[in-house]
Amino acid sequence: MKRALTVILSVMMLAFGAVAFAACGDGNEENDNGGNTSVEVYLPDGTPALAMAKAMTEGVDIEGYDVNFHIIEAGNIGTVFTATDADLAIMPTIGAATNFTKGTEIQLVSTNVFGNLYIVGVNSAVDSLDDLTGKLVYTTAATTIQLLQYLLDENGITYATGSEAAAGQVTLYSVLSASNIIPVLKMAETNGTEAYGVLGEPQVTQCKAKVPTAQSVIDFQAEWTDITGFDGYPQASLIVKNDFSAEHGAFVEAFARALEDNGEWLSSEDNIAAFKQALVEYNEAQGEDGYQTSLANLTLTTATIEGCNLDYQSASEVKDSVRDYIKRLSGTELPDAFFYAV
Repeated sequence: MKRALTVILSVMMLAFGAVAFAACGDGNEENDNGGNTSVEVYLPDGTPALAMAKAMTEGVDIEGYDVNFHIIEAGNIGTVFTATDADLAIMPTIGAATNFTKGTEIQLVSTNVFGNLYIVGVNSAVDSLDDLTGKLVYTTAATTIQLLQYLLDENGITYATGSEAAAGQVTLYSVLSASNIIPVLKMAETNGTEAYGVLGEPQVTQCKAKVPTAQSVIDFQAEWTDITGFDGYPQASLIVKNDFSAEHGAFVEAFARALEDNGEWLSSEDNIAAFKQALVEYNEAQGEDGYQTSLANLTLTTATIEGCNLDYQSASEVKDSVRDYIKRLSGTELPDAFFYAV
């Protein structure tokens, strides 16, 4: 039976095609409780949402459950996940760890994104982080600038915040989003000047389309591996609320397994096209007042997907990497209770 993606918003349900995305058949079968259990899955707009592209496009067969996807503004994922009916979410791993240490009863089920950040330069002579000394680097805030600062610290490179380049240091200038960085790089290309900005895929692809001379000069993932020995960093993870997993453990494990081959699935141009079409229909159904996912308007190629470093590691597989990542960036020691045990 053909299945399609269903996204349920707080005020409406979007169904792609005639058959709603359900976890069992056509969604009308009954379980022992007289009906299917609805599962609310939240996704931040951007690269982390790509971790569920296959599930969102083709559906997931888990008997007795209807799975509903909610795509929301990336910066709101932590608050929305803890304050709404959400059962599971893809969210920044460091944000999940912060919520956990503040008492939110959640667990990490798997890590699904292993780093998508790059420094992009125009008219660049930079081959290493050390070459950035004396230059101004545009960056977004939160984890992005925190990770860049860590990499600079570990390489013994002096940095400061500011809006003008200064000798003897890397100057970091924080802006709201990647949409503020790409015009800076375009202006530098036009003027024949030097400029640098931190971008994540798929924004790197968008930048290179608009700024043909732009080049990726620093790969954060490679820098992290050189320092830590781990293959990339556990950037975004699947998180579950404890009260939901206590009652629906078999579902949580089956849903996580359904995400295992997502990265491989997105290595096909045909599958990327199917996912993009689902997102276009999603935005159309939301109307003027609904949140519009930016992914529907971004160029996604197999090269872009490769740069997103999508993968799947279960909580038991990724535990050491997550603990190391959180300890390095926040100083927090995560207990076993943070990790979902199969």
